[in-house]
Amino acid sequence: MGLGKKAILKFTTLEARKVPESDCPRWAVLGRSNVGKSSLLNALTHPQKFFRTGAKPGVTTGLVGVQVHLSVSEKSRIELVDLPGFGYAKHSNNILSQWEELIVSLREQSQERGLLWVWLADPKREPAPEEMQLLQWLNRAPFMFVFTKADQVNPKLRVEREKVWKKIIESATEGPYWVSAMKGEGFDTLSKSARSFVRLNVEMYEQR
Repeated sequence: MGLGKKAILKFTTLEARKVPESDCPRWAVLGRSNVGKSSLLNALTHPQKFFRTGAKPGVTTGLVGVQVHLSVSEKSRIELVDLPGFGYAKHSNNILSQWEELIVSLREQSQERGLLWVWLADPKREPAPEEMQLLQWLNRAPFMFVFTKADQVNPKLRVEREKVWKKIIESATEGPYWVSAMKGEGFDTLSKSARSFVRLNVEMYEQR
């Protein structure tokens, strides 16, 4: 299921000033706590596992960046960055209150090489105020919208769930995609998207 055959841990940090400048395009993965971010990321870096998972929400508390080589070419690299989840317990009042500096720093340090936010959502839930706040914060920045845990939703019901998330989906650059880290569903689509994203941003960078 992995995106490539080689993955390298590039950085982990709890401090905004220590977020490194990217040297390849980045996917920044965000979503509510316990949505399955780390499980999905570990599947994308399979067979290696760099991202912490747990039964309790709020396991990820900082940024974790892993660079994946999509092919043997040095130009064919993408960095996957795991962001802390939001909407859990003491963090639920304001999704940016704890991590705004980290997220802003990541955005600033990724501008040269390209950044796509990858928004994960649990299709069994309905959008909460935190999601609306996140949509406002993104402020028309490009993002991919992905439903996780696809194996738990009957394909016949997916259209109905997409209607529930319509406002956010309509603002997305890509998606909605349905993925399952357990079953491997949707990984071909993510792989194609990653390669297209890297190719486009490498070309744009080289033309500057």
